Amino acid sequence: MEDLSKCVHCGLCVNACPTYAITGLEVESPRGRIHLARSIEEGRIPLTPAVQTHWELCLQCRACEAVCPSGVPYGRIMEHARAQLDAGAPAGRSGRRLRKLLLRQVVARPRVLSGVLAPVRLYANSPVRGLVRRTGLLRLLGRMGMAEMQLPKCIGTPVRPGKGLAKPESAATTAILFTGCVMGELFGEVHRATARVLARSGVTAEATAGQGCCGALHAHDGDIDFARTLARKNIDALGGGDEPIVVNSAGCGAAMKEYGELLSGDATYRDTAKAFAARVQDVTEFLAQLAPLPGGVFPHRVAYQDACHLAHAQRIRTQPRALLGALQGCELVETAGADMCCGAAGIYSIVQPAMSEALRARKAEQFARHRPDVIATANPGCQMQYNAATREAGIPARVMHVVEVIDEAQRAAGL
Repeated sequence: MEDLSKCVHCGLCVNACPTYAITGLEVESPRGRIHLARSIEEGRIPLTPAVQTHWELCLQCRACEAVCPSGVPYGRIMEHARAQLDAGAPAGRSGRRLRKLLLRQVVARPRVLSGVLAPVRLYANSPVRGLVRRTGLLRLLGRMGMAEMQLPKCIGTPVRPGKGLAKPESAATTAILFTGCVMGELFGEVHRATARVLARSGVTAEATAGQGCCGALHAHDGDIDFARTLARKNIDALGGGDEPIVVNSAGCGAAMKEYGELLSGDATYRDTAKAFAARVQDVTEFLAQLAPLPGGVFPHRVAYQDACHLAHAQRIRTQPRALLGALQGCELVETAGADMCCGAAGIYSIVQPAMSEALRARKAEQFARHRPDVIATANPGCQMQYNAATREAGIPARVMHVVEVIDEAQRAAGL
């Protein structure tokens, strides 16, 4: 109730909200959703299917937090609102139970996730993919067709805890690389690029064994207790030293920086969780502290798109742009709405395809207008969404993580 009472209904959050930008409806704004939550808390209205719909349409991008003068913790409010739905949703209970099962038993279990994604990786790298696309079959497959469009053009071998990274011969310092779940399975090339860029700056990246899913997807879906379980597992695996924990997935980094808050009620883990969270750094945050900044040659037009949980939750905006701007020949192209959510938002594009498509279309329109050579971002879900957006924009732009851009630039410079 204390969190809800912080909202003074000033309305500054409204224009920052992606769902309000699409619908123009007050109930699809942060202020509107908080009003619903407070009304339920005070017993003035029941939790109805309509309220559930408004809550579930929220992307939890936290753009509202970045502009709120009252410091309303909207992300935490929505996680607890979703927890109410998890405990007893008035509608769609079977779908929520299925989602919970998949997040717990597939996403959070490395061996199961590896087995599920192995055929996806095989398909993405095979000639069959081109044949499927040429037949036009994807248009008939609905959500599956859209998921296929989001896959990277080529998926490298996974990077998993304890293995998958080459170590430099010598390095001045060591950092722990957080490998995550889907990130390690589908974006192993980003992890390898991260390790190479760090190595050129004298830092060895260690993919320490025992780590796993950060729990962000579970917390966002209302399964907060299980998110706490995953947080404890990562703290046990990575919490024994003082090395920085470098994260190249904005959503994971935001969640891990909030482990202290997540476990504030756990007497055993409360202090270690705070210490752990203080060690977490986004890779762009970590690299931007180096002197000099990593250099290289990258003679391309680059449109950087802010990942929501990097810009709004972690408040990291200038560092990625500074890193790209330090590359020789790199022309930064600023597009309108670069910091507005693309509609990926974890599993949002699967469970809310219409709103996700509408937000992706706004990005595609900007890409078609500016025609960048490269679209750079700092989150795997965003990368997947932009793979589809470039096809919709009809442009041949490459979608890359910021560290992939730096890595390619350094190799071009012979570093």
